[in-house]
Parts: sequence; structure tokens; C-alpha cells
Amino acid sequence: MMPSENVIHIKLDYMEALKARRSILSSELGSLNIAKKIARYREIRMEELGLKARLYGKMKEAKSSIKKLQSLLPNPKMPRIMKREQVMEEHLGKTKSTTREQGDIESQLREIQRRLAELQGQKI
Repeated sequence: MMPSENVIHIKLDYMEALKARRSILSSELGSLNIAKKIARYREIRMEELGLKARLYGKMKEAKSSIKKLQSLLPNPKMPRIMKREQVMEEHLGKTKSTTREQGDIESQLREIQRRLAELQGQKI
């Protein structure tokens, strides 16, 4: 290196130099702690990804076992009256959800009155 004419020397007293050195060392300490935490995070993240992959495999295995079991079990035949009841329950469930979606009280009152009239008509 060539001696440069632009070299500037700054004189620090002992306390300023000590304070600067402490500041540099604490910055290094903080940087090393952050690097340590980042490395630990990476380890934990890789472990998490491994566990998720294992869980996914287990879920696929369980799903295939359930499908195999369903294929081995006989399909029960549902009586017609039970099918009708099921259709009625589905229909009632749909009307309940649509009235909740509408939200205004007047339409809900009209719907309840209509359903009461239907029920009274079925009893006769």
C-alpha cells in the first residue's frame, strides 16, 4: 500500500474509545445471537415440514383405508319413507338457510306462516 496523503487520524480519549469498543462488541454479540436464532428457526422449520409430510402420508393412508373399508361393507337399502323424510329435512334445511340469508323479519314471518299453513294442510 502506498502512503496516502488523505489519511485522517482522529484522536479519541480513553473513555470514548472504551465506549466505542463496548458498542462494537455488543453489536457483534447481538448479530451472533440473531444468527443463532435464525439457525434454530431453520432447524425447527425443517422439522415442522418433515412432520407435515408424515402427517400428509398418514392422512392419505387413512383415507385409502376408509375407502377400502367402504368398498367391503354392503350398501344398505333405505326404505322409501325414510328417503322422503330425508328429502323433507333437506328441503326444510334449505328454507331455513335462505331465511337467515335474507335477514329481514317480515320475510321470516311470512315464511313461518306459510310453513304453518302447509303443516295444517297435511293433517287434514
